[in-house]
Amino acid sequence: MESQELRIFRAVAYEGSITKAAQTLGYVQSNVTARVQQLEAELDTQLFYRHRGMILTPAGQKLLAYADQVIRLLDEAQAALHDSLEPSGPLSLGANPAVSVLHLPELLAHYHKLYPKVELSLTTQTSEELLQKIRQFQLDGAFIKMSVREEQLAAELIYEEELVLITQPDIRDVQEVCKQPFLMNTAGCPHREELETWFKSIGQGSVRYLEFNHLDATIQGVVSGLGASFVPKSAIQKLEESGVLRSFSLPSQPAFTQIYFVRNPNSFVTSALDKFLELLRKNPLYGKKFT
Repeated sequence: MESQELRIFRAVAYEGSITKAAQTLGYVQSNVTARVQQLEAELDTQLFYRHRGMILTPAGQKLLAYADQVIRLLDEAQAALHDSLEPSGPLSLGANPAVSVLHLPELLAHYHKLYPKVELSLTTQTSEELLQKIRQFQLDGAFIKMSVREEQLAAELIYEEELVLITQPDIRDVQEVCKQPFLMNTAGCPHREELETWFKSIGQGSVRYLEFNHLDATIQGVVSGLGASFVPKSAIQKLEESGVLRSFSLPSQPAFTQIYFVRNPNSFVTSALDKFLELLRKNPLYGKKFT
């Protein structure tokens, strides 16, 4: 059993498809198929059910747990042997869309200027998708918009900020805001869930949503008069100061979102990640509460 076979097996297991695994690995599909068949023949056991995709058998599930550990140890060994005092090599980070738009560009630009040899990459996905990649050692860390209660993950609160209702500047009160369509992410977004909880608390039953999955597009939609939204206050402060929109805190119960940097404590901390954590903790946003 070779490490490359385990990497191919692992990719197929997580992608659930030979085609997607081949694309992820940069291999031709026939090669991936042959290597999976070769591994099954070597172990004399079926690892996948082949029905509308590749689904792990009980034996495959057992092997996946070992494959995760073996590949992690191999990657960490390689990282440790090639690590040096001067940060270099890959640093894979993740972030929620709103975080990546608001506060990360300046931080990442500063880091890149200080450590140009680091191969910095950023993945933008939902919190759950990012957490799954951290569990699987696919990311060095990620900025997420939710509290983490998993003992196997290390979570560090970076900043907290208020979520506000935003609308056009001629709207006079919250009651008028609530009569409009709301430009929000798809169902399941933490901000939308927070908003819907508040609507229920005030007896607001019928709300029409226009689904915008990008913060900048959402804000511009509000500026253009399409409706209202519920966003981090720091995202609209300059626009509000210029008079193109207006914000309202939720009456009687202001809402806040907490941003954490989450990583897997079982991963090897390279010098690239160590310097990033050092820079992050010195950043002005660290520990700040935006209100």
